[in-house]
Amino acid sequence: MISLPLLKQTIKSNWVIWSAMTAVMTVLCVQFSAMEMTQSLLFTIFYGMMTTILPGIYVLVTANKLLASQVDRGSMAYVLSTPIKRSAVAVTQTVFMVISLVLMFAIQTAAHLTVNAVDPLSLETMAYNALSGELTGAMIIKINLSALTVCIALAAVCFMFSGIFNTAKYTIGLSGVFVGESILANMLAMFGSLGVDGLDNFKYATICSFYDYQSVLTETNDWLVKMIFPIGIAVIAFAIGSIVFKKKDLPL
Repeated sequence: MISLPLLKQTIKSNWVIWSAMTAVMTVLCVQFSAMEMTQSLLFTIFYGMMTTILPGIYVLVTANKLLASQVDRGSMAYVLSTPIKRSAVAVTQTVFMVISLVLMFAIQTAAHLTVNAVDPLSLETMAYNALSGELTGAMIIKINLSALTVCIALAAVCFMFSGIFNTAKYTIGLSGVFVGESILANMLAMFGSLGVDGLDNFKYATICSFYDYQSVLTETNDWLVKMIFPIGIAVIAFAIGSIVFKKKDLPL
């Protein structure tokens, strides 16, 4: 079901933005976790915002290029002129989207684990949560796993738009609104959790609310339960995008 030639072509077309977003996210994580003056902002700024903003930018650009942009530019005609079925195209692009995000978070997580092993972060620096003890490797893995599932759900919805529409402007427009609204509402909800009255209700307006690093830090299992929802959204959205792309008329 996976086309290796298409997968290689997709990697070649997207490795630059993937490398840039991965590098920026990793460097920021190392900086916030290693420098004493920024450690108190690790969860407010980096895990609170950057782990959705940077992958969100990558998802927004890449998902459009996987299907809709190729149809719009006419390059999909060349792809389908080879012995590759539409179902194989959809599955290959889905696999690329998921694996690229997994690798992005794996690299960033490995960097954070390395820094934290050398100098474990004291959770007491997160004073607003009244935490104690040290940040553990298991916590770091759980936090990033929670963020990853939400980013995959964001990617799936953008992929769905890419599979539904034949014109890139519609895909990038709807994806931009969806990703932008999700990230903005998440940021506003985060400020609400820090004590700004009225803003905490924005958590109900974003898929990012299923990403719950505070649950991990307080050692409860809420983050694990919440992961069910973005996984379900991802499966449904990837399936819809693939099915519509397989059955719709293409201007080839």
